[in-house]
Amino acid sequence: MIFQTLDDKADCVGIYTNNQLIFDTLEFPKGLTATWKYVPYLRGMEIDYATLYLEGRSILSSIPEYLQDDWDDISKKIIAFKRSLAISHVDTLENCFFDLVPSRFLVEFCEVKNKITKHILDSIKKPSRYEFYKYVSMMLTDISHRTVRLDRRKINTYKQVPKLKSHAETLLTCNPVVDYNQFGTKTGRLTTRKSTFPILTLNKVFRSSVLPQNDFFVELDFNGAEVRTLLGLLGADQPAEDVHEFHLNNIFTGLSTRDEAKVAFFAWLYGSRAAAKTPEATALEGFYDKSSLLDVHWKDKTVTTPFRKQIHDVEKHYALNYLVQSTAAELTLKQALKLDHLLRTQGSGSAIAFIIHDAVILDMKKEDEHLLKMLYELMKSTNFGTFSINIKKGQTLGSLRKEEIG
Repeated sequence: MIFQTLDDKADCVGIYTNNQLIFDTLEFPKGLTATWKYVPYLRGMEIDYATLYLEGRSILSSIPEYLQDDWDDISKKIIAFKRSLAISHVDTLENCFFDLVPSRFLVEFCEVKNKITKHILDSIKKPSRYEFYKYVSMMLTDISHRTVRLDRRKINTYKQVPKLKSHAETLLTCNPVVDYNQFGTKTGRLTTRKSTFPILTLNKVFRSSVLPQNDFFVELDFNGAEVRTLLGLLGADQPAEDVHEFHLNNIFTGLSTRDEAKVAFFAWLYGSRAAAKTPEATALEGFYDKSSLLDVHWKDKTVTTPFRKQIHDVEKHYALNYLVQSTAAELTLKQALKLDHLLRTQGSGSAIAFIIHDAVILDMKKEDEHLLKMLYELMKSTNFGTFSINIKKGQTLGSLRKEEIG
């Protein structure tokens, strides 16, 4: 039974199915099977989500010709409704969408969306990585429903600084939620959607203006995610020490500092042609068996990760970079899913606040502090062995300090 949700806000429960608008989860009929996308009040239900079948492609690319006119008409009506609500200064974030538009429009819209959903499910093969997509989508959607709490007064002070004025204005005027796009890059690294809080590109100056909804933030961060992922791909042991110190002590003979070792490694990994001719690059090529990895994971210009993700049209020079970056990004998401499950099943309201590259930021309640050890151990345990983890704690995103876990 295909249906459509009428709003994605947790307090705005509503679906359309079989010519009915239903606004109570207790009255949802049995046998609901598929809809367009996940919303929080569907958690725990076995539903197929058509948008995930598209793997990031636009709905416009999948509308059959016989539904194109219907979709164009209904889209114009949506734009007109949104324009009139904006002119009337109606806050659509504070109100349920189905309370702001006529019921007959909701029925018309959902009927068209049901037909498109059915067409996609019938005509596109279910992706082999669908289950991973689904659980990541659910986690990221739940994150997007948490309002980012800001010290707006502090941000306002930065408007007096010419270099920071534009960024400060963006933070003060954007929709204060982090809305991730899980299909925003070829490698699978997350991006954030326009007009929402830009956590991935946030200037470090503003981190102290980001506050927890609960009692404190905890950051769990891989030590050298890309290096450890590369070691994991090779089946090598994970060093207990900092990975860049490991390179300095075991590979590089002409470098003297950790920072130099870090720069040399990433210049080699990310395909700098100038760096490819340095002694450090030669040393790395000798230590990391790049050719054996490419023999397994790169063929016909396609990179295939251990998690079965495929990246097409990749030149050999960049293949290792794509392989490592994509695998590390997915590994972070897999670890985040573990943390999310623990907090939802054993926590008292603590939740994932942000995922920033290879770090997971938790918004913790004091009563859940006893879970930190378990969270730390979950983050450490990966598909490629035990990774070294940095754990920090703080009252703002900018005041995180190292925490010792016994």
